[in-house]
Amino acid sequence: MKKLILCAMSMLAIFALVACDPTPEEGANDKQKDSTKVVNEGTAKHQDVKLTKNVGETEMTVDHIKQKIIKKKKHLELQFSLTNHSSTDKGFGANDFRIEADDSETYRIDGTKVNFGDVIAPHKTLTGSAYFVIPEKIKSINVVYQPEEKMEAAWKIDLE
Repeated sequence: MKKLILCAMSMLAIFALVACDPTPEEGANDKQKDSTKVVNEGTAKHQDVKLTKNVGETEMTVDHIKQKIIKKKKHLELQFSLTNHSSTDKGFGANDFRIEADDSETYRIDGTKVNFGDVIAPHKTLTGSAYFVIPEKIKSINVVYQPEEKMEAAWKIDLE
C-alpha cells in the first residue's frame, strides 16, 4: 500500500512540473509586427522576431529566439504562438518544424527537450517552444513548417 501511495505522489509531482509553462503569452495586437531585437543575458542571447505566416485558417508566429552556445553548438529555443481561426480542433507539434541552415544542412528538433505539441480548440492560441541544436557558425536559418510532404510555411531569420 505504501508503494502505491508513493508511486501516485511521484506521478502527481511529475505532472505538476510538466504542466507549468514558463512562456508568457503575447498580446494579440503585436502579432503582425515584423521586428528584431537582440538582448544579451550572460551566456544567452534573446532575439524578439515576431514573424507571422498564415497557413490555412491558422496564424503561426515565431515570437522569440533564445540562443545559448554550449560546446561549440548553438542551442536554439524558438517560441511559437499558433492561433486556430477555424471552427474545428487542429493539432500541431514541434516535430512539424525543421531548420534549413546556411550550411545547406537540415536540422530536426532536439528530442531531449520538452517541445510543444497539442490540439488547439477553435479560436484559441497555443504557445510553446521548439528546441534545436545547430553548429555555432550558423548565422542564417529558414524555419520550415512541413507537417506532411508539402512545405506550408517558412521564415527566414538572421541569427544575431
